Amino acid sequence: MEPLKIQLQKYDQGEFTNPGAEQFYSGLQEWAAENPDGGIEQDFSIQVLGVTADSSMLFVAINRFGVPVKNVSFVYSLGLRSGEWIWNRVRIHLSEDQVGVIMPDRAMPFLIDLSPEQEALFDRMTERNQVGELEFFTYDRVE
Repeated sequence: MEPLKIQLQKYDQGEFTNPGAEQFYSGLQEWAAENPDGGIEQDFSIQVLGVTADSSMLFVAINRFGVPVKNVSFVYSLGLRSGEWIWNRVRIHLSEDQVGVIMPDRAMPFLIDLSPEQEALFDRMTERNQVGELEFFTYDRVE
């Protein structure tokens, strides 16, 4: 596999206007450098990176298909084995209009807002007690 690289969303390309954005993406570049083999070979996956200062969950969408993809959509669940859910069967759509085309061997960051209750559940989550599921995955292949 090629080393994983960060790809900006379509609306983030160009100059940074938010003073924290450059530092944010610099941190993502460091994560990619530390995880060059991230993702699943010949597949598409997402990875939770943590909670931001403004109470959003930070994910990266990782394209290891070997071809560019757009209009990625899936149903996502994340919670605790005890049956408490941060998200239970929530539809996520990474549209071409919003994020652009996700190139091969790229990790694209995206955020989902958290309520205080969801953030409290995330704070209790560990590798041992978490459960996550990605299903009903669809995408358009870009030739």
